[in-house]
Amino acid sequence: DFQKKASVLSEVLCRRLVRSSASVANRTERVAAELVSGNYFTMLGVKPAVGRLFTSQDDDRVYGGHPVVALSYDYWVTRFNHDPNVVGKKILVSNYPMTIVGVSAQGFSGLDPAQSPQIRVPILMREAMLPEWKWLQMSDRRSRWVQVFARLKPGYTAQTAQAPLQVLYHQIREYEASLPAAKDWTAYSRAEFMRGTIHTLKAATGYSDLRNNFSTALVVLMSMVGLVLLIACANVANLLIARAFARQKEIAVRLSIGASRGRLVRQLLVESLVLSLAGGVAGIVLAAAMTRGLLALVPSEGSPLLIRSQPDLRILLFTLGLTFLTGLVFGLVPALRASRPDLWGTLKDAAGSIAGNGGSLFLRKGLVAVQVALSFLLLFGAGLFVRSLQKLEGTKTGFSDPDNLVTFQMSPALNGYNAPRTVHFYQELLENIRAIPGVKAAAIASVPLLHGWEWDSST
Repeated sequence: DFQKKASVLSEVLCRRLVRSSASVANRTERVAAELVSGNYFTMLGVKPAVGRLFTSQDDDRVYGGHPVVALSYDYWVTRFNHDPNVVGKKILVSNYPMTIVGVSAQGFSGLDPAQSPQIRVPILMREAMLPEWKWLQMSDRRSRWVQVFARLKPGYTAQTAQAPLQVLYHQIREYEASLPAAKDWTAYSRAEFMRGTIHTLKAATGYSDLRNNFSTALVVLMSMVGLVLLIACANVANLLIARAFARQKEIAVRLSIGASRGRLVRQLLVESLVLSLAGGVAGIVLAAAMTRGLLALVPSEGSPLLIRSQPDLRILLFTLGLTFLTGLVFGLVPALRASRPDLWGTLKDAAGSIAGNGGSLFLRKGLVAVQVALSFLLLFGAGLFVRSLQKLEGTKTGFSDPDNLVTFQMSPALNGYNAPRTVHFYQELLENIRAIPGVKAAAIASVPLLHGWEWDSST
């Protein structure tokens, strides 16, 4: 409907990330797969590194009639060692024979910036890829199970396209409410169904649950880092003022023999910027190392995690700009103060001052007050954060002794097990695990404990 009737869209694709298995040379492994419409690669402008990629003309015609697979470049390198002869070979994907038709271009990771599918399969092969989804019928218009991405026509934005797409979406729902499947709806259910809205989001940087889940926390963390930066800058500015106070005789001598105040300010600013640059370089090195450690704690769910700790050009430019700005701002005031000494008193070894001892002392006290205030704010925030972690750690989970709990995931259906064989497999698995010495109890759940997932059905 959106492809054919949306006047603001030039092309539409759909996709669905799924878990799958791939069997190559009698070796089976779990892989991250993506079911995609035939125009997936053409709309995104992705070229093949080897072989061909999907097209609407070749891979969007017959339901269940396109048993082909496209490999990601990284998976091709790690699993097939750059072998160009993989094109045309058959592998088992979810225990279903499929033919490798090509490899996507190097550097293309997909629409999710946090993770990348290792293989891609035409969406019309849904039944082979998800054999356990018996509830899903491709002919059911009300099965909302894919993500939709579209390319806007020139002149439209995500905001301006919202209204015409909402009109079309309302028309689609009106049609679906008239189908026989809706004849037994109550008036309330029909009204709630017609209240449905569509939301358009910018997809220039992809769509990621990881970004959506952690963006708020990262903003809070960046604010705390900003407070730390301000505290450090105030401390360095205070030290620069104290250092300038100790150098007031040197500065007074330079001024007395003809040095201009501007030249002295530039020299002091250069010294400040050197300190700032050294701190920025050290910060980049520490950030890269600590980020690598933090990423090791992020669950990858069995698929490659694409987040990298190496800073790119944008990060380096941002850090360079921030380093220059802080060095300039927090070095300028000390430089201005230091370039206005009391020449007469300083050269006569009297109690000289930097722009008047009282003014300098007042500035240093002000910086100390700012440091203390920001430090208290940071400590309060850290205390609340630690308290929240303690509360979370002490929250009752509903089951005892979680420290000795071990979990793992299995999907027999991906290896060709039908429903009776799956039930028998799980029964034998439970019996064997319970017989292992040291195991107190074992159980099976369709949703992992404390994972946040849910499974429900209205049928």
